[in-house]
Amino acid sequence: MTSWRTYLTCLATLGLALGACSDGGGNGKCSGGGLNNCPQPRMDFQPSNDPIVIAESAIAVGESDLTEIDVINTGFATLTLDKVTLKYTAPDGVTESEPAFVIDHLDADLPAQIEPFGGTSLPQRVRVFVKFTRQADTTPRTATVVLDSDDPFVTDGILEVHLATVLGAPSLITQPLQVKFTIVPQGQTVSQDVSLVNGGSRTLHVGGFRIADDARFGVKSAEYGFDLKGPDGIEGISLEHAIEIPAGESRKVTVTFSSDSIAPAEGRLIVYSDDPATGDTGYVVPLEANKDGACLAVRPTKLEFGGKKVGQTTNLSFEIQSCGTQELVVDDVAFLTGSSPDFELDFSTLAAGFETGPSTSNPLHIPAGDKVTVGVTFTPDTVNPRDADNVPIPDEGKIQIHSNAYLSSVEVPVRGAGSAVECPTPVIVVTEGEEVIPQTVIHLDARNSYAPFGAITDYFWTITSFPDALSAAPTMVPNRTTTQPAVELDVVGTYTFSLNVTDETGERSGTDECPDATYVVLVQPDQAIHVELTWETPTDPDPNDTGDGKGTDLDLHFAHQYATGPDIDGDGSPDPWFDFNQDAGTGWDVFWYNNAPDWASFGSNAKDDPSLDRDDTDGTGPENLSLSVPEDNVTYTIGVHFWNDWGFGLVNARVRVFHYADLVYDVTYDGLKEYDMWCVGRIHWPTIGVERCAADGDPEVIHPNYINPFFRPPNF
Repeated sequence: MTSWRTYLTCLATLGLALGACSDGGGNGKCSGGGLNNCPQPRMDFQPSNDPIVIAESAIAVGESDLTEIDVINTGFATLTLDKVTLKYTAPDGVTESEPAFVIDHLDADLPAQIEPFGGTSLPQRVRVFVKFTRQADTTPRTATVVLDSDDPFVTDGILEVHLATVLGAPSLITQPLQVKFTIVPQGQTVSQDVSLVNGGSRTLHVGGFRIADDARFGVKSAEYGFDLKGPDGIEGISLEHAIEIPAGESRKVTVTFSSDSIAPAEGRLIVYSDDPATGDTGYVVPLEANKDGACLAVRPTKLEFGGKKVGQTTNLSFEIQSCGTQELVVDDVAFLTGSSPDFELDFSTLAAGFETGPSTSNPLHIPAGDKVTVGVTFTPDTVNPRDADNVPIPDEGKIQIHSNAYLSSVEVPVRGAGSAVECPTPVIVVTEGEEVIPQTVIHLDARNSYAPFGAITDYFWTITSFPDALSAAPTMVPNRTTTQPAVELDVVGTYTFSLNVTDETGERSGTDECPDATYVVLVQPDQAIHVELTWETPTDPDPNDTGDGKGTDLDLHFAHQYATGPDIDGDGSPDPWFDFNQDAGTGWDVFWYNNAPDWASFGSNAKDDPSLDRDDTDGTGPENLSLSVPEDNVTYTIGVHFWNDWGFGLVNARVRVFHYADLVYDVTYDGLKEYDMWCVGRIHWPTIGVERCAADGDPEVIHPNYINPFFRPPNF
């Protein structure tokens, strides 16, 4: 953050603590625009089942049992609970010596103040205890607890909690409790049966299924006529006829996993039923794949001999790494047909018994986490011919490694050319590999470069290509002439690195006979939602310089559907932007001041909460937001605020939205002005995609001079 933002943090603390309330008169609501200009309370209750089911079979006739209902406040201001009443009428034709349902007691006197849930102030709940007395008959009964408060978001401040009795209850459990697939080869689909077991005392009715978090998982049943996979699995199914499972019996469905990459997969099978414990939210079966099994990695992934003098032998090597959780078994390492005979494999570095390499009858076992080295020699027998552009046509080959890994066959390209003279050969090694996630700092290494005579004396790195969302190549640290520079890759896309070397005799790479080395790195996200904001400032002469005032400052916003910021756009409804409560220490809009809120579970599981992973205050971006496990049936709104132009004027902004590695939305807006608020679009999860804030055919939604009273830009 800039020093101005540090200042504004203090300003926001004072403003939210003091400036949001009226001057003492009236009803205590916020001034200067009514409800939309300050934090508001929201009443809710736990457990959230509707209805809350009471199993009569667990209670003897004439005996009573208490059901606890916790009234909580999920808003951002103090809630006042004024009254709690019960609505209950005995069923027709039934005589009761005393009412079956009564409110037994509360743990607080009314009216009671309830502070925001998850904050630091207490109390954060009021407990309501409802007494149920079992009657001699078996007639089902229902009752309603009526909660009356100052919640402005429910009609007349009234929220109803329903209770219902059942004689006995079903209970859903699964066997197994969790489904784990090992490493699944690309293009293959595997399956495992899951038994739905009714451990209760009456018939269980299973009415629907859904896959959450990863669409590569699926669920199907030929008996019940459904096969959910991909987007259909995420959307789920409500069965026309529920699956009936009598007490003590089970029915089977099948979980599937279709592998399209080696990326680890975590998902959930959600089963909806009339189980009173899990029916409301669904019974969850955790799913895993590609996290347990054999894995093979090759370093380096290709061998470049460069130009070598005819008749002389040069040696290079590569490592076979066992990168999984289980033993890697290699049963063949060989050059493919069509490879140049000038290349040969050298197995002298392997253990005794593998002088000619592994085979199906003599496989090589590499423990998890271990590695072996295999050598390759190149002895050119003639000067290679040249093509029409006078570029040498190299000798080429491919080494194939066959194993029990996810990719059962891995190929290592090999190239070299015969030359009348020798020249230095640049070699690039990237510690993090060829595929990384955004904001990875990769470490380039040129120390494996070599020369025919003497040592390499000079190195020069170039980033020859980078994603078009960037206006300039990222900066190498400490410089482009060191042997081991580092560079942070923040924007999704492909980066190509080139290395030029010079030896102590003055010979250098970069010629047709002795080309520079290149290395391609793919940056792609691994979260269900990844939002990337980049921008270009045409009048900024140096987009890569840093510091206050060195470049324009745009801010990415990502708002939950619960967000209720001030109505600055004047449409009569709360805006989603700048929703933050200082007392609770969180809010429903992710931006630079609230970069890691606790939303979904009110717990410590970071996977279900979004985070602003990068905030750029002086240049071109990116600002990145990620969310691994979005909440189902929740709408998220994406926005961009032009915080400060620092005198540079208009910018051209771009927002890209990814679902894992897939780009699902890409939009630009040219000519964004200082203080503009751009409503980009909405994600209606679990639907994959973005809906524009603007109607079809209309221009983008831009609100000019958008100034939040508690977050004022420094020049305003």
